Amino acid sequence: MRLIFKAAAVCVVALGLSQTAYAAPQLLGVVATTSPLKLQCEDGLCRADVNTFCMQAERATPERDQGYTAHNPDIFRVVAKTADGDIVRVALQDAAFKAERGYTATRVQLQTDWLTAQGLTPVGLEADKGGVLVPTPLLGDADPIKLGEVEYAMNALRPVADKIFKKHGQGYEAVQIVNRVLNEIPTRGRLAKNDRENLWQNTFGETARESIGAAMHRAADVVGYCQVRTNQGRFFSVRRCLEQRLDGMLMDINADYWKVVQPGS
Repeated sequence: MRLIFKAAAVCVVALGLSQTAYAAPQLLGVVATTSPLKLQCEDGLCRADVNTFCMQAERATPERDQGYTAHNPDIFRVVAKTADGDIVRVALQDAAFKAERGYTATRVQLQTDWLTAQGLTPVGLEADKGGVLVPTPLLGDADPIKLGEVEYAMNALRPVADKIFKKHGQGYEAVQIVNRVLNEIPTRGRLAKNDRENLWQNTFGETARESIGAAMHRAADVVGYCQVRTNQGRFFSVRRCLEQRLDGMLMDINADYWKVVQPGS
């Protein structure tokens, strides 16, 4: 337990200590999607939040808007509609990655010009498993990410993370489901009352009672909790509540990962 707490403290608290030395923050692992995340698009820019996790407890948590690049960008695909309404999938291009909520969420932003030029309308984003995000190098970085760190993360740490995800099965799947619901909600403002009350059905085309599977039920409980708490005025919006709950679910899984990859474990 002390090892887990120590790792969590480093990931969450060390940021303030590292800023003075301008050390690079941690590598982030990408949580794969099971269904496309809805893209929120406005003025030629689309956004979606992918879940991520802290791969390196010894490095600092990224600040919000910390830039990242995808080490293996081919894991990402844009789901788009043709002029005839057909669905196609194309490799992600023209994208920026920025830390959104520490190590638990990264915002993917893409320009749409290259898609509209092909007669395509972007509607969703997919991510395969195995993704690693690398912090964008900063001038004067006293401790930049080294190539060996990325290779080690890909070859040794990602397989460990995948085993932990499999161990947490239901909880990990619930994280993926809740994040899909989260991405249905605009990044700014609040949902109209009717949209808030029908959020689950608008996302999955069925009511929570009609959904099947333990992970779906667990995710539905999280969404229902946030709907109630928002109605009570405990949260400004369902989105803010879901972000908080989702981050907690990911931190629990991440703590297990840190315990396994601690030196000497």
